[in-house]
Amino acid sequence: MKEKILLIGAGQHARVVLYNIREQNKYDVIGILDANLNKTKENKKFEGVPILNINYNEIDLKKLKIEIGVSKFFIAFGNMKYRKKVWEMFKQAGWNSVNIIHPNVVISKDAKLGEGILIECGCLITPNPIIGNNVVVNTGSQVNHDNIIEDHVYIASGVILSGGVKIGENTLLDDGVIVTLGKIVGKNSLIGAGAVVTKNIEDNVVAYGNPAKVIRFNMD
Repeated sequence: MKEKILLIGAGQHARVVLYNIREQNKYDVIGILDANLNKTKENKKFEGVPILNINYNEIDLKKLKIEIGVSKFFIAFGNMKYRKKVWEMFKQAGWNSVNIIHPNVVISKDAKLGEGILIECGCLITPNPIIGNNVVVNTGSQVNHDNIIEDHVYIASGVILSGGVKIGENTLLDDGVIVTLGKIVGKNSLIGAGAVVTKNIEDNVVAYGNPAKVIRFNMD
């Protein structure tokens, strides 16, 4: 019997999450909560899944867990500003998350995984990485040996992390970023699409280019 879960978010990223869930064939999504609930979504479905007429910002999440008989959730939106906030909201209310891993992902048996992780089709996870909670590893990305990926990191498509790389909490690596051997990217930072990180990147900055250079502070 498949384990029942609740999705949070009903946008484009949720469509990707649902695809990976259905390919994994391990979980049964009983409904979707969306903070942007409006009349166009009420009493409707998203990709065949009911959108519950509930705003999770306005309810007691502990009571909800009992009422619907589900205690596990998965964040299905990509907005970096709110992913961490919503994660903490549900965890504080006693909910647990699950890992969604596409069946064709190549992943080392000694990979240390947190919870609430999405690893999409075509990814490669080589020996001895640590991947924290609420992390997204998008299509075709590589997390190589001895990487440390902290909580709430978003790794977009086609990213390559060489061996011994560390990515700080709540950081976004956009499409096609390459981080070279042993480099550190700080927390709350944004590395622009196609950037090549050849030197350590500090916390709270935006960096672009080849080689990647800090453009400004990240104020988001």
